Amino acid sequence: MRKVKFEIPVSVQEELNARDEKQEKESEKLLDNGIFQLSFPWSNEKRGVPNSLLRSALFGVVRRGRRELLDGVEIASWGSTTIKFTGKKLQQSDQDLWMACVEACKRSGKTEVEVGQREFMRLIGRKNGNSKQLWDDLRRLVFAGIEVKSERYSYAGTLIHNAVKDEESGRILLSINPKMAALFGAGATHIEVEQRHSLSGDLSKWLQGYVLSHKSNPQSPHSICLEKIQDLCGSTATIRKFRQQLRAAMNELKEQRIVLGWKLENDVLKLWR
Repeated sequence: MRKVKFEIPVSVQEELNARDEKQEKESEKLLDNGIFQLSFPWSNEKRGVPNSLLRSALFGVVRRGRRELLDGVEIASWGSTTIKFTGKKLQQSDQDLWMACVEACKRSGKTEVEVGQREFMRLIGRKNGNSKQLWDDLRRLVFAGIEVKSERYSYAGTLIHNAVKDEESGRILLSINPKMAALFGAGATHIEVEQRHSLSGDLSKWLQGYVLSHKSNPQSPHSICLEKIQDLCGSTATIRKFRQQLRAAMNELKEQRIVLGWKLENDVLKLWR
């Protein structure tokens, strides 16, 4: 049988190229104007986080105290995604703060937003407002640099562009990189913030994001070995201690109905929603 070669007419190809070029310029214009455009925005009761970050040790489960300073170090991440980090090690409280910064920008539709300290604390989920602590935490994110490479997108930049504080009013002007929206476009999870705030420990909070970022059901549970999940969450506990902590955290996730069931057999965790 004779094969028919299909060729796109030159006029049609030129039209397609012109359309793609126009869309690209429009997207660049939005970014240059500081528009924070998300493909799938979430409700105000939730917080959006890229799956690539939730499935990594970026916002890890680390011991309280002095934080280790890293310089371009590759951290544990899921699948083919690679993440390099520069700055002081981050933990789950830093994720709460970063999510609040993104949320404030999402609500305004801009990558630069001014927010009062009381409102900011409410977005973070902190009951007590410590102005100095908040500023120190923001500075940590300003100087936190990441390089994320996934199958579709790569991003290199800081978690927060900059922050300016009015010492008299306490109001904070902060900005994030509009190009960070690409990380959300590659896949993101919408976390119920009140549910997160009700969780007791950092491991439970990390697991909430990890679990929700994966599809699973009783017929097709998600499986991962104990050592791998410890590596991904950044825990430095002994394997025996971590096994105990994981069991307690998974029981809490089941109580909160984040998972319907789970089991740990031969150091392989299986869970389903």
